[in-house]
Amino acid sequence: MKKIILALIPMLMIIGLSAVEFEISGENRVRAAMANDANENDGGWVDNRFNIGFDSQFHRNLHFRIAAEIGNTIWGNGGGGISTGENIHITELFFDYYMESFDANISVGQLYWMDKMGLVMDDYFSGILLRKDLGDNLSTEFAWMKAAENARYAADDHNVFMAHASMSSDIPFGAYLFYGQDDQMDFQNLTFMPYLSMEMDNMNFEGSVFMDMQMNGDTEMGLGGAVKATLDMTDFEIGADILLATENGLTTISDWYQNGLYIYGIGKHHDDVNQYWNTPYEGNADLFASMVGSIKAPISEKISLFGAAGYLIDLGMEVNAGMEYELIPDLFNMAAFGAFGMHDNETSNYLFGTSLKLEF
Repeated sequence: MKKIILALIPMLMIIGLSAVEFEISGENRVRAAMANDANENDGGWVDNRFNIGFDSQFHRNLHFRIAAEIGNTIWGNGGGGISTGENIHITELFFDYYMESFDANISVGQLYWMDKMGLVMDDYFSGILLRKDLGDNLSTEFAWMKAAENARYAADDHNVFMAHASMSSDIPFGAYLFYGQDDQMDFQNLTFMPYLSMEMDNMNFEGSVFMDMQMNGDTEMGLGGAVKATLDMTDFEIGADILLATENGLTTISDWYQNGLYIYGIGKHHDDVNQYWNTPYEGNADLFASMVGSIKAPISEKISLFGAAGYLIDLGMEVNAGMEYELIPDLFNMAAFGAFGMHDNETSNYLFGTSLKLEF
């Protein structure tokens, strides 16, 4: 911890003195949870996590960002002396340069990126990202992601190349193309994933399909797709989430697909509390399907209730519900949630949690 602080202080002083503009942003979350594990052992814990980011504009064409995360720190497990190394790491460290001659932005370093629905990636990566607009309606992205270096003096790295084009119109749509090569596993994949978004009065719709060619001696093909739809009924909002994948499924990098469940998926307040979700649409042995329905009902300006229920093939079924309370608008909020699930192996799981979150 001391080494990190000593390294950050002069850097922040330079940024503060030299930057044309300087901004700080962050999030602090404290959460308490009670749950049982896959073997129905009961337990409970309290954890907290702190993210902080510093943005600076050195020049009209040069932006720099550094961000760090402390957590998740379990109370009673090094709390009060969190200089344990593994709980503190730099998540973002990059510069973004606008190339006037090419009319494009290039970012180099450790960056955050996600695809439209988080099916393939929603995480930080090391590499290069190029962004360029082609006209008023067409935007493009190109990236080289260094997924794994492994041994420095051996041809055993994992690299991913990504291209993305999106068209803004009455019905925005786009497509991703990924090519990954894992030399250690002697594995290559080629993924094509188009998507579209649509808003019609009180309805929102997002859909994506994927075709994934996997080459490891033999060539296999995975197909599938996901649909998210919400309908605003004035007094409440209902939603549907459907995810399908054939045998072999989709090659992921670091996904974070949110289906609204907590034990058999990822929900809004989820963070390493699930028991069974482990990208079941990647490399699955048979057809995989996830079907989830949800509802959200604001009962005042500060309080809203939410709930979801769903079934996942070969995993199980779950119902959950919770409450969100805005203590200070756009700054400080709390949530309480609970979930109950029945696994296909006839075990049952529960989860109850509360969280306080500061966002600035």
